[in-house]
Amino acid sequence: MATFDWSREDNRCFGCGDNPIGLELDFTKEGEWIAARKELRNHYQGFKNTAHGGIIATLLDEASAWAAMAETGRVSPSYELECKFLQPVPLEEELTVRAKVIERKHGIARTKAEVRDKDDELLAKAEINCRILDEKMDGIQSELARDQ
Repeated sequence: MATFDWSREDNRCFGCGDNPIGLELDFTKEGEWIAARKELRNHYQGFKNTAHGGIIATLLDEASAWAAMAETGRVSPSYELECKFLQPVPLEEELTVRAKVIERKHGIARTKAEVRDKDDELLAKAEINCRILDEKMDGIQSELARDQ
């Protein structure tokens, strides 16, 4: 779970924060990617034994924002997301979600994000535009480096 310089009450993010119903993603830097590993619980189900598409989109969105923040050092929320769901995403199995910045210009970080299964098969992918805001993310580099 992300800590930064925020109080616990300030980081209630569904993706990475102190949120009892959230995903509790914990990102680290892995080469050119920002990545997290997660087993999705069965209450994130869509069709039988598979993750809901909105949860998959959330994984991709969250990884992209983290990749953009890591590169820019600034708050960089997603504002445009194009996902492709390639295979069913299983529940209760380890998944990897990862993202990297592929282009940066005019206050926008364009990212590539993926969800892969335990065998490294690509299950979902997205290209996401993140708007680079003025607010700094002072603790992001140490946050990403702490588990390496």
